[in-house]
Amino acid sequence: MAKKLKPIPYDLVSYITIETEAIKDVNDKQMISSYCLGKLKEVEWYIQLHDVGSKKHIVPQSKYELESIRDQLKDCHRRIMAVRITNPGDRPLIDSKYPNGYVG
Repeated sequence: MAKKLKPIPYDLVSYITIETEAIKDVNDKQMISSYCLGKLKEVEWYIQLHDVGSKKHIVPQSKYELESIRDQLKDCHRRIMAVRITNPGDRPLIDSKYPNGYVG
């Protein structure tokens, strides 16, 4: 009997994108990068199952959907890796924002 696999959630890319925008330190970056790569590996495995016509597993999404998710996850990972972490010691103690045109 074939095992039905869990579908890839449709909000996965949105979740990773939101978490990417919230990266504050290297731990955040590592966690979301690992999560994204794990999901990417899962999607690629699902695509492989489609390609070989697996009789042991039922993939709940079409190959086209999975390829789209894979491409979006690759893009997400590029954005995660592009996030630059600022060292807390390099930030000013007081960071005042002045309105445009202010001459102090």
